[in-house]
Amino acid sequence: MKKKKWVILGLLIVIILAVGGGFYWNMSHSVAQRIPGNTYRYQSVSKDKSLYVTFAQSGNKIVVNQDKNTALNAGKSQSAFDKEYAAQSKEITWNYKAEGGTLTLAQIKDNKVSQWQYNKILATNSKFTARSFTYQIAQAGQGQVKSKTVFEKVN
Repeated sequence: MKKKKWVILGLLIVIILAVGGGFYWNMSHSVAQRIPGNTYRYQSVSKDKSLYVTFAQSGNKIVVNQDKNTALNAGKSQSAFDKEYAAQSKEITWNYKAEGGTLTLAQIKDNKVSQWQYNKILATNSKFTARSFTYQIAQAGQGQVKSKTVFEKVN
């Protein structure tokens, strides 16, 4: 009888670990599926600045703005996004690439590229969190930040 209890307990532990591992794997590999068409608030590492990032419903373009209403408006439809992107693109264009647990944002200004790569992302329906990020700023250098970065969904 004791052996049966240990077998059942062992099976329960295996099931819990498998389900938990499945949730973790999904969260760590789903950022690319969760972000299209959504708007997120990014707060700087020092928590003193916020930017709003709206991802196109399809494609690799993003609208980045300090004004929440502008960013939310871009997320209403593809035509609204295209309008905001065109307005933003007069000075700066933004693109992104998301795969696995990584998100890269690229800014092109005066034909110079700056990039931010967010690593080890865990994504849920309401936010995604990166454990660290690396950056390469045109004519300003590069580096790595090992602080947690959170993008909160606002739409």
